Amino acid sequence: MRFAKLLMALFLINSATVSTADQTDNRLGSLIERLKEVEIHDVARSVTPEILSIWLDSDDGVSDELIRRGVEAMCARRHDLALNQIDSLVKHESNSAEGWNKRATVLYALGQFQWSINDIKRVFALEPRHFGALSCLGMCYEALGEEEAARDACKLALNANSHLSRIREKIGHLQEQVRRENIHYIDNIFKKRDKLSHNL
Repeated sequence: MRFAKLLMALFLINSATVSTADQTDNRLGSLIERLKEVEIHDVARSVTPEILSIWLDSDDGVSDELIRRGVEAMCARRHDLALNQIDSLVKHESNSAEGWNKRATVLYALGQFQWSINDIKRVFALEPRHFGALSCLGMCYEALGEEEAARDACKLALNANSHLSRIREKIGHLQEQVRRENIHYIDNIFKKRDKLSHNL
């Protein structure tokens, strides 16, 4: 349930404040660097939405309308309709990192984890600093049972934005899962060895 809320947080972004568009905005570099330097969470909470707004915003009315419809459908848990709107968005504006990120999020919600990962790769080709996409990547790998990859993706997200407190908690949880799996794996090796020795 907690990560479902994170999923919705990844999708629901304030898009009304910035007049220029996407991952090419000149302000992003300094904002992302500021986010890494800021230790006060109250300040970081104002920087993060500004970065997300820049990624989301568009000078194109068609793109803005498709995003709006997609967000509304996602809020209503009408994931198929959301996917339809975001599909149209990425076809209309294929160079929008946030368009691919939105579709990756919808695909995750639909349980299409590998397809979501494929879209996240498109996000990184356009905007390698996208901590929201890294968070979604971690969620996908966790859903696929690949805890180490999920942990590593979450660490990258936290490195990009150290104020993602839920991701920090998720890393601890994944680290514990990896530790338990490693213990189980080693235990099985010893059991197999002991069984082989007994048979000899």
